[in-house]
Amino acid sequence: MLVKEIMTQNVITVSPNTNIFEALALINQHRIRHLPIINDTELVGIVSDRDLRDVKPSTLESENMDFLKAIKVEQIMKTNVITAHPLDSVDEAAALLYRNRIGSLPVINGGKIVGIVTHGDLIRALVELMGVDTPGSLIVIEFLDRPGVLADVAEIMKKMDININSVFLRKVKDKPGFSTLTMRVGTMVPDGIISEIRKVGFKVLWP
Repeated sequence: MLVKEIMTQNVITVSPNTNIFEALALINQHRIRHLPIINDTELVGIVSDRDLRDVKPSTLESENMDFLKAIKVEQIMKTNVITAHPLDSVDEAAALLYRNRIGSLPVINGGKIVGIVTHGDLIRALVELMGVDTPGSLIVIEFLDRPGVLADVAEIMKKMDININSVFLRKVKDKPGFSTLTMRVGTMVPDGIISEIRKVGFKVLWP
């Protein structure tokens, strides 16, 4: 899955001269958490709802309203913006968010912003990749790493004429040389699959 498949395309942006009061109003109106800052067509910074609210006084008296209108977003924006490309993979985008502890990635193509990816977009993508919305069962198995494991599992599923809706592999942190395979299969009664999986020597962790 690519970033272009999950990104929000209608990006709400502001210019560097936008004041804090206007930026807060946009955040609240559109229920978003990040505002990219665009100068002409160039991305020059980004502010989050937290950045904006950190500047906001505790009470909104008339003088405080004037204070908010006097401060421009360019005064508080982050300028070293980490971005993605539409053809980046979703896992690359997720790694960027995780490693840099940020909440969004503006998506840039040809020097222009064409979308934005947030934690919410990635969670939605994960739900789709895991096939959670597809009727079926979740099976988790543990095995000693060796070539042909996926082929063995696929052969079992083929023999039983049951589809595999999604598959995820990961290393077991505290057991070097072992991995887990998490798969969602197209049946609500996985007992037969589990029995066959155990016959070939795999440990079933769930169900």
